[in-house]
Amino acid sequence: MNATAAQRHEVLVLGAGYAGLSAAIQLAARTRKRGNPRVTLVNPYDTFTERLRLHMTATGQETAEMNIPELLDGTGAGFVRGWVTAVDAEERTVRIDDERVLRYDTLVYALGGVADTVAVPGVDDHAHTLDSPEDAAVLAGRLAGLDGGTVVVAGSGLTGVEAAAEIAERHPELQVVLLGRQEPGAGMHPKARAHLDAAFARLGVRVRSG
Repeated sequence: MNATAAQRHEVLVLGAGYAGLSAAIQLAARTRKRGNPRVTLVNPYDTFTERLRLHMTATGQETAEMNIPELLDGTGAGFVRGWVTAVDAEERTVRIDDERVLRYDTLVYALGGVADTVAVPGVDDHAHTLDSPEDAAVLAGRLAGLDGGTVVVAGSGLTGVEAAAEIAERHPELQVVLLGRQEPGAGMHPKARAHLDAAFARLGVRVRSG
């Protein structure tokens, strides 16, 4: 006999980034035969953001748009669209911005992070971030309006490396400088590091680390 709604073990997954989406799909797959657990994914947008491709959006390229409900279709996981505004661990509830309250027995917190634009003075007013498609689109408009000058990319991790290379490739009229605490590709295999260094040399990307 199927479990009633009152008896079901509610699993809420907050955030539909890479981790949240993967968690929802895998949890639903592992528990669907049991009949009792119900997995629900909560996210403010109904489209999946490929953060690894935001550097492409920032240079005016179109990327495929993936609909989250369609990605979940057939997996057994449900979807609720909304911004999480409060989590009550004592009551085991999550409130979203339309004032709905969702009950949970198990909570997966996968909301990810955002760029810190407060710690360094001036960043909030003068810098662009690559946190969302909207941020990337704003940056794309800014870059398209420049006839020359220097673009500084702060952060020598994978996102910074991809952004610096893509901007230099798509906007040869701009000088691109990559700033970071360590050399870009520091953790890569020597051959991959050599390939990266060669690409930066070809594109004219200047690197400042330390």
